[in-house]
Amino acid sequence: MLSPEQVVGELRATGALWDAGPGLVGLRGPVAELAREIESQLRAISRLETDDEWRTPAGVSFETLERAQYFASFPQWLSTASHLSGDESVLNGIASSATPAAAARNAVGAPDTVLPPAVCYSTYAALAGTTIESPLIMSAEGVCWRHEGDRLAALERGWAFTMREIVCLGSDRDVRGLLDRGALHAESLARELGLEATLDVANDPFFAPTSRGRAALQRIKGLKHELVVRFPDGRPLAIASFNDHERFFGEAFDISLGDGALASSGCVAFGIERWLLAVLVAHGTNPSSWPTLSTLSGVFA
Repeated sequence: MLSPEQVVGELRATGALWDAGPGLVGLRGPVAELAREIESQLRAISRLETDDEWRTPAGVSFETLERAQYFASFPQWLSTASHLSGDESVLNGIASSATPAAAARNAVGAPDTVLPPAVCYSTYAALAGTTIESPLIMSAEGVCWRHEGDRLAALERGWAFTMREIVCLGSDRDVRGLLDRGALHAESLARELGLEATLDVANDPFFAPTSRGRAALQRIKGLKHELVVRFPDGRPLAIASFNDHERFFGEAFDISLGDGALASSGCVAFGIERWLLAVLVAHGTNPSSWPTLSTLSGVFA
């Protein structure tokens, strides 16, 4: 079994992985195809639950995250999107600069939007102020952004990474049913991929002192679980999470059920690059040692 660092080093050496910046990587060749096969299997899991596939926006508003109390919970991860000024003199200055990259960096304006830290925020925002039939289950895959500073590591902790989520809004029972089924399907896929994984009670890394009590409550009530693999040195990596939000987002976004009660919500989340890294650590970087594509294609057909 290789270490994550050995896997990434071998991929870089062959050109199968390259870095665009800290926590920003590209993939090519067989390893990119393996990532697509993993994506396909995770989408197959979502189709067992729903055919309501969403394509969420590439950005989320500051107001949506404020409504979700994100700034009190996880501000340490926030990444934003902005653009150059439309002022012609500024643009001419950049175009004529001997160092246009530096000039453009200095001319970027205040951010207008946030790069999404998770897929589910867009689903809650889209359903704000509505009454839904119970249960409503949707799924989406998108690029998410979380800047973890000096913890950034290729495939393991990307600044940008790909996430598949299955989101449920409904009763407490509806949510728990989705999370339980999602955990069973994730464990089954892990076994098919030759991964040794355990389902562990977990909590989110809440930032503000006023929010850290929520982490303890999460753990006490068993509201968050993670499917965890361990590297040769023993350190854990969560490749999926199963999150019971109770009525938090129903209240925050005024989403109700037909009987007038606030909706409960929960999500099953899969980190694509982490699944890819786990497979490569377990089986190596030579495609001949990977689980066969035909086997993968049949797991959840």
